[in-house]
Amino acid sequence: MIDFYSLPDEALPVSMRALRKMLQERGWKAEKLVLEGPNDILLTRPDGKEIRIASSTPPTTSVFALHLADNKLASYSLLQKIGVPQPETIVLNSRDDTKQLLEKYGTIVIKPADGAHGRGVSTGITQLDQVEPAIQKAVNASPAMKIAIAQPQLPLDALELRIIYINYQFVEAIARIPAQVTGDGKHTLIELVDLENSTIRTEPYKSDLAYIDRAMAVNFLGKRQGKIPAVGEKVRVVASCNVGQGGSAQDYSALITDEMKLISEKIAKATQLPVIGIDFYGDQVIEFNACPSLYYPTRNETATKAVTKYIDYLEQL
Repeated sequence: MIDFYSLPDEALPVSMRALRKMLQERGWKAEKLVLEGPNDILLTRPDGKEIRIASSTPPTTSVFALHLADNKLASYSLLQKIGVPQPETIVLNSRDDTKQLLEKYGTIVIKPADGAHGRGVSTGITQLDQVEPAIQKAVNASPAMKIAIAQPQLPLDALELRIIYINYQFVEAIARIPAQVTGDGKHTLIELVDLENSTIRTEPYKSDLAYIDRAMAVNFLGKRQGKIPAVGEKVRVVASCNVGQGGSAQDYSALITDEMKLISEKIAKATQLPVIGIDFYGDQVIEFNACPSLYYPTRNETATKAVTKYIDYLEQL
């Protein structure tokens, strides 16, 4: 057994460092069976009760619910059944499958039917000759299903929110801001990406700002990558809002609509996920996560709010 508290900070993502700090402050024992692999932890509360967690997934989450969250086709079907607004989704076997979707929406996104962290996602697809490489990319990033799906691309200026529910109760809403750079009047956009990656950014989830995926930036910027923005001008450089791909976070809890809260509670109960992260893009739900990050770099005291609520929930079990 390995003492979880003895692991160096650099061996853990930021969210697990925050969780570990609070567990230690509350006097919990925490151990791992092996050093390598995911953060599956054996906890012992001060009252002697043992609880086993997989990162932010509590022991009350069923295997069925885990599989449901991982399977975008199954989750799409469930949300459709309960009347949740979401983008139209189709399975892709060849580029011909996308023809009707392209004609209907103009621009589509192709992604794996399972997977996470934005891996294997291709955005801004407008032509049939872009489809086959995107399907292959999605299939290669699909850990189990090896299936690619397509959806209409939603407006790039829409707000993306991650809403956290714990014990089927609202905890917080986080606005996920896509990676951007600030002009200095001298460097091109792609040079600014490289400068940021070489100075203030780190591996994903190891600090508050992750590396900007350069290939995604090149694809997103296209001919604009050689543009020199004005001093102080902020420019979005990737399509994804994912924090692990260079995005940032802002606390949006006080601004979330009652309708979004009702929809989120409905999803949490329908999926039977006591800890869940629900992603809205504009007014559409794009996915939900059974093992969401509980730490968001909002640069204020709310960054660890969900971590606190998670431990509070584990104390009740």
